[in-house]
Amino acid sequence: MSKSLLLSLLLSFSMITYSQTTWQVCVAEPDAGVCGGGQVGVFTPGNLVIQQGDMIEFTSHNIFLGGYSLSWHDIQFAGSPANNVMLQVPNVFEPPNSVTTPPFNTPGIYQMECHDFTHCLLSAYLCDGYTVEVQGSCAVTADFTTTALDFCTGDIIDFTNTSNGASSYIWHLDEFTFATTTDAVLSFGSAATHDIELIADDGAGCLDSTTITINIDQASDAGSDNSNIFCNINDSIDLNTLLDGDLGGNWNETTSSGQFNATSGFLDYTDLTEDDYSFEYVVPGVGVCPNDTAIIDIEINQEPHLAFNFSNVNIASSDSLYIDFTLTGVNGSATYVWNYCDGNFSTDNSPFWHKFDTAGTYCVCVQVNNGNGCVETFCDSNIVVFDDAGLDLLNEIDFSIYPNPANEKVNLKFGSINESVIFELRDVNSRLISTEEIYSTIYSFDVSSIEPGIYFISILSEKGRTTKSLVVR
Repeated sequence: MSKSLLLSLLLSFSMITYSQTTWQVCVAEPDAGVCGGGQVGVFTPGNLVIQQGDMIEFTSHNIFLGGYSLSWHDIQFAGSPANNVMLQVPNVFEPPNSVTTPPFNTPGIYQMECHDFTHCLLSAYLCDGYTVEVQGSCAVTADFTTTALDFCTGDIIDFTNTSNGASSYIWHLDEFTFATTTDAVLSFGSAATHDIELIADDGAGCLDSTTITINIDQASDAGSDNSNIFCNINDSIDLNTLLDGDLGGNWNETTSSGQFNATSGFLDYTDLTEDDYSFEYVVPGVGVCPNDTAIIDIEINQEPHLAFNFSNVNIASSDSLYIDFTLTGVNGSATYVWNYCDGNFSTDNSPFWHKFDTAGTYCVCVQVNNGNGCVETFCDSNIVVFDDAGLDLLNEIDFSIYPNPANEKVNLKFGSINESVIFELRDVNSRLISTEEIYSTIYSFDVSSIEPGIYFISILSEKGRTTKSLVVR
């Protein structure tokens, strides 16, 4: 036999062993090129380490010994007769032939030997340099627990490690590592199914793994709880507009307003009793996820109402305006802020007088705060103050003007008249528009043909002059 002939043994193996493993060894001429391609690992002298219970599969690829083909040859393991195998040497064009050893059940180191077909030791072969180390069975057991297999998005999922015999760990979420700690925690934002794998390693070549599958359902979100104050005016509210979560839920009133439509979510609070009302919006859960509920609290409070009772909104600059008003729905603790559009403010809570210093158009506005979240503003912005500095106002002639404002016929009514008086109608620039001598206690005239605006009516007698304003619309 040629001493240059070397027997090549190449090994393909898995890096992590979880159970009994069969190790694959390729047998061929060193230059045949059939063992190197695609192999994961290489069997080298003294470097094959297997676990107790593992086996070795030898595959022969057309070996020529001494220039001629042998029909059979042996591969044996000194000290372990139970693992002797007979490996057939095929002809050149025959397919590879494989044979597998029995399990190596006894830990130890075994020397490989090559024999010829007569079972004689081929001491010149390098088989003699190869050993197989059989380690005792791995004591590593990978295991972990969790509270369930079905969860909801947003849940904090704890994985508790219960492995034995390991010194380090790798956690996989599907195919990706997410932790190397003893225990692990996950939370998911979307619904899906995931595989969680734990790999336990003793640091000496023994590893074990275990995998569980968890399911994540989409959690329901009814949105935030909400509180609102409404005032009992003639109105309604769509409670759906107060939601900020998922749609598709169901409404339920937990109080008894008697004016809530649970199908549409509309609350009609017209004249509803001042009170607190509570409503639930429930979004059904998916899978194991529970229903989610948003609580909508509505506080119905008394709304203030104010009505002005002005007898005259056109006054002379020398007069004061009597601000008369009627209140309804106003609490005893209500506060008032009055504004007259002249730079002055007050907080009066009953009818009062206000004097405007100069001629112009002003307002009387008030904000009434009931102290319960209900605040209303009432305003009359057509208060006309005219300058009467050039008019002789003795106010000794008693008369009234109606209607005022007017757009057609205007009536003057005198309390009493013992003599004729002179009627004058002037514009804001004191230009005379019309004049007439009056003998009766009721006098009518037409203003439909004059321009809209502010005019002044003066009544002159021997006793003096009385002037009042007229608004023509």
